This record gives sequence, structure tokens and C-alpha cells, in this order.
Amino acid sequence: MMNSRSTIAYSARKPLENGIQTIADTPLQQPDIEGREADSLANVVRTAQRLHKWVKRRQQQISPQPSDSFLEKFAPAAREVLLEDQNSKKWVVDPSKNFYYYWSAVVSLAVIYNFILLIGRTAFLLLQSKLLIVWLILDYLCDFCYIADTILQTRKGYLEQGLLVRDLKKLRRHYIKSRSFILDIISLIPTDFFYFIPSLHLTSFLRANRLFRMYRVFEFSDKVETQTNHPNIFRLVSLLIIILIIIHWNACFYFIISRWIGYSSDGWVYNMTTVTGSTLRTQYLYCFFWSTLVLTNIGEVPPPETDIEVLFVTADFLVGVLIFATIVGNVGSIIASMNAVRADFRQKVDQVKQYMEFRKVGKDLERRVITWFDYLWLQKQTANEDYILGSLPQKLRVEIAIHVHLATLKRVPIFSNAEPGLLVELVTRLKLQIYSPYDYVCKKGDIGKEMYIIKRGRLSVVSDDGKTVFVTLDEGSVFGEIAILNIPGSKNGNRRTANIRSVGYSDLFSLTKQDLWEVLAEYPSARDTLLEQGKALLRKDNLLDEAAAQQAKQEELQMPDKVGQLETNIDNLETRLARLMGEYTVNNNTLGMRLITVEKLAEEKRAKTTTLLPDNNDINTREDDV
Repeated sequence: MMNSRSTIAYSARKPLENGIQTIADTPLQQPDIEGREADSLANVVRTAQRLHKWVKRRQQQISPQPSDSFLEKFAPAAREVLLEDQNSKKWVVDPSKNFYYYWSAVVSLAVIYNFILLIGRTAFLLLQSKLLIVWLILDYLCDFCYIADTILQTRKGYLEQGLLVRDLKKLRRHYIKSRSFILDIISLIPTDFFYFIPSLHLTSFLRANRLFRMYRVFEFSDKVETQTNHPNIFRLVSLLIIILIIIHWNACFYFIISRWIGYSSDGWVYNMTTVTGSTLRTQYLYCFFWSTLVLTNIGEVPPPETDIEVLFVTADFLVGVLIFATIVGNVGSIIASMNAVRADFRQKVDQVKQYMEFRKVGKDLERRVITWFDYLWLQKQTANEDYILGSLPQKLRVEIAIHVHLATLKRVPIFSNAEPGLLVELVTRLKLQIYSPYDYVCKKGDIGKEMYIIKRGRLSVVSDDGKTVFVTLDEGSVFGEIAILNIPGSKNGNRRTANIRSVGYSDLFSLTKQDLWEVLAEYPSARDTLLEQGKALLRKDNLLDEAAAQQAKQEELQMPDKVGQLETNIDNLETRLARLMGEYTVNNNTLGMRLITVEKLAEEKRAKTTTLLPDNNDINTREDDV
């Protein structure tokens, strides 16, 4: 039976990582059946392996990713907000972006259009009738802007704990609770349906509720004033526009009252009987002229004749007084703000002049000082940068310094390949210095305490007598960087090797030795690199004493041992001092106890002596008896 049936012998089974056992080579007794059964078993094994790999990949995809336990434990709300910001695909308007800024400009134009033309079309019927189709198109375009702005306000983000809120439900709830929501709803009421009333047919002022969105104009004005580089000019233009709009509204009211009383009915109302009195241009120009005269309190207009005319003119005069006071106050404030820098600069110049006059400074020096002030004013360098940037946070101050000074600092050869952190620290320490014509920046033999980068102007390297010019340094040149590195072994030490003089007015950026080494203390690797680069430059000019440099290097290597020995000595001294202080305390306590004991003995002895002596009264009595 065993020979008649095909028997399969398993030679071995090897366990795999996935728990499936592979079948090893199987010698079969019947050669014709061996190939088919081996193939079928191999297919089964391969299918099982593929199935296991697919299940494993599926489990990896479904299994949750490892999360930050710190965020989950201490800041779950912040984690939810971060995940929401990263994964949110909802469109939210950021008020700080340019889109909202430009959209506010479009909405402001629509509001100003309604604010100017609604009253104008109500007063001047010719204006309404001539361009009726145009006005209707523009009206409904503005309505479309209003509707779009309302929808946009429901998606306008706001900051909560420093993060922009993107939850649409929160944004809608925040908008509905705001005052602007009420104003927007009022401005969207479809009052145009009143056009179908015959007595109110196409009366433009029925759309007066559109003026409730005027707050968007003020919001845009504040944003422009914040972002513009010329805020005083913008304030002046805004004030002029407001005054013109007030005059325009007053002119429209004058024409409406004239129509209500009756044109040409008396000398105060509008006269329609003139040759051009019935034209739109003449009507508006005369009413605008009349309104300007009244509101500026010039008053050269026909006097009112009826009660309503008297009341209207009186109200205009009162409003004119307020407008005039507002104009004077605002214009004066704007002009004062525009001239604040100049006035402060002139005050400093006057103080210096008074001081020089009091101290009897020579005319030549006085002229040089005044010329220097003129140069500062012409080059717009009168502002105190430290005072201006002091109101900014440290991060923004650093970014401004990087933008202004980083390219200049990279011109220095020893800093060209320095690490970014070092350069960021150094740019905040660059100071601007201005030199007048023929001023010496440094002289040969002086101790080098600063390095200089030429921002503007030219410097000359001159002889000791100042007559011979060896070379001229232009903008971007750097000098003095070797002196502030304190390179050991330098034959010149830290002294200047040349006389450098300003040709005209020169602006230089300076970096002091103290600032450099304070920064290098935090960057030891950068310090070593800079010293090696400085040594290479000195070797190039044969100004480095190799023996002294090697000795200084050995001393530097021995410095940790010396410091360790010094720390050990300090510890020993502290131990001895502590022991001495302990002995002193014990001796002091012992001496105090001895003094207390002596005082007690003295008191006892004094008391015994007092009891043994006779009383003075007894002695006197005995003498009397005798």
C-alpha cells in the first residue's frame, strides 16, 4: 500500500517571521506526480505569504500615528486648534492680509457713492432723470457689494489666544453678536420696493438705509492710516474730503428747501428765473457756493426772510463754527505732526549754538558744527534709531537690523563664512558714526577698539603729516578688524598701523571690541575660526610672531589646568575659613559664659559685703549716747 500510493516526505520546516512555515524540498517516490504536487504546494505557500503581507500593510495604515504625549497631556485644546488649522480646507478671510484690505477699499467706494449721490439725486431731479439707467445699475452693483461683504463678514477670522479662529460656527456667532451685524442688516433692507408707490416713484433717498454701512469707510481709513508711509498727508486729504461732503450735503438741503418753499419766491431761495438757472451745472455750483459761504461763516449771502429760512441759516452758522474750529484744530495738529521732527532738530541745533556761544567756541569750529547738522538734515539722519526701534519687540528689531546691516557685515572677509547665529548677534550691535571732512577716523599707533565698514563716502590712508595720500577707501571697504580680535603674536599688538582720514562727509558702521568678544563668548568654534583667519592675514603680511603665537596657544591649553588649580585653592581657603569661623564662634561662646560666671560671683561678693557693714543710723545713735 505504501508503494502503490504516492507518499510525500517532508525533510524540514523553517519558521518565518510571519508565522508561516515553508515546505522544504520533498523527494517523491513517483516522478510523474512529483512536479504537479510540488507546484501546487509552492503556489499555496506563495499565496499565504502575499495574504500575510497585505494584512500587515493594512494594519499599519489603520493603526493610529504616534502622538505627542506632551500636547495631549498639557495642551489638548492647543493641539486641536493646530490640527484644525493644518487640516482645515475651509476658506476664512484673514483681516491682516491684502485681500481684505483691497476688498475694504471696494466696499468703501460703494458706501461713498451712496453717501454722495443719494442726497444729490434726491435734491437735483435733473441729475436723477438724465442718468436714471446708469444710477440704477450702479445702485444694484453697490447692493451686490453689500451682500458679498455681509457674506464675507461671516467668514472673517479673528484672533483668539493669538491664533486665527477658523471654525465657521464661531465666526458666524462672533459676527452676529457684533454691532456691525445690526448695521449690515439694516443697510440690506430692500427699501427699493417703495418705488412701486406712485408718490414715491424712484425717490433715491428711499435707499438712505445704505448709509448705515458707513462704519466700513472709517475702518478702511484707519487701516490705510496705519499702513501708509505718509499718514499726515492722508489725514489732511481725509479731512478735506469730509469737509467737501458736508458742504455737498448742505448744498443739497438748501436746494430741497428752495424747492419746498418755491423757487424764486423770495430773495433767499434759489432763483430759477436766470438764463442758466434751469441747468444742472448752474444749480449745483450755486448751491455749493452758497453752502461754502455759510459754513465758513463768511455770510455774504441774501438774508433769510421766512422763519424756516432763518432756522436753517442759524443751524448752518452753528455747524459752520464747529467745522471751522475742527479745521483749525486738525490742520494745526497735522502740520505740527509733519514738522515735529524738524522742530525737534532745530531745537537741538539752537541749544548747541547757545552752548558754543556761551563757551566762546571759535568761529571755525562753530562753522564745522553747523555744517555737520546741515549734512544730517539733508541725509535724513536726524532720527534716533534706538529710540524709534525701542517700541518694537526684540524679534522685529533683530529682523530690521538683519535687513539693514547683514549685507554690509558680510563684506568683512573674516565674517563672510561665519555661522548665521553669530552674524545675527553682531548686526544688532553695529552703530552708525558720521565723520566730517578731514576728520581722522584713527591714527597710527592708537589702540584699536573698533572696526569700521564704510557705508557712504570716501576715506584716505595718509602719511603722518597728512600730506601724502597712499590709497583711498571707497564704499564697502573694511578696516580695523584685525585690531579687535586680540590675536596673540601680532607684531603690532592691538595698535593701528595707518592714519585714516575722511575726505568728505563719511558714514561708517562700527563694531566695538567689547561687543565682538561678548558675542564670541557664546560661539567658541566661531571664535577659533576668526582667530585662525586673522592669523592667516597677519602671516600674509609677515606681521605674526610664530613663537609668541605658539606660546600663547600653549598657555591657552594650560589655562583649564590653571583654572582647576585655582578652583582647588579657593575650595581649600573656603574650608580653612569655615573652620576658623567655627573656632571663633566656639571661643566667643565660651568667653561669654565665663564673663557671665564672673559677673555672678562679683554680685554675690558685693551682697555679702553690704550685710557685714554696720548701719550709719546705729553709729550716730551711739555717738549721741556718749
